[in-house]
Amino acid sequence: MIGLDTNVIVRFLVQDDPVQSPAATRLMSRLSRAQPGFISAIVLAEITWVLSRAYKATRTDIAAAVEGLLRSAELIVENADAAYRALGAFQDSRSAEFADALIAQTAALAGATETVTFDQHAASALGMRLLR
Repeated sequence: MIGLDTNVIVRFLVQDDPVQSPAATRLMSRLSRAQPGFISAIVLAEITWVLSRAYKATRTDIAAAVEGLLRSAELIVENADAAYRALGAFQDSRSAEFADALIAQTAALAGATETVTFDQHAASALGMRLLR
């Protein structure tokens, strides 16, 4: 297994750099079930942030990218159950950030009875409790 950093996955997804994108594609094409790539939950959250902020990707495109990574047989995603649940919450909302959904779902799967936040959007969109 080989760990994958955010910038490698982003270069693979967006194919926007003449040197790094082909290198990322070569690496990704060599991954297999026997020798998979590993995407940490932090990297998954960063990917969505970079796609949204730097590349102005739509929510639909971000959801498709996350789903593609989660469904890939050649990738292992840390805490995939929470990531799938976060993807569903992200898709069901017009304003929730994927990273916030991942935080809430990871906490829920760990046994948390609630997730508290100062973020009003996360509280209203994801059922977190707004801390006052």
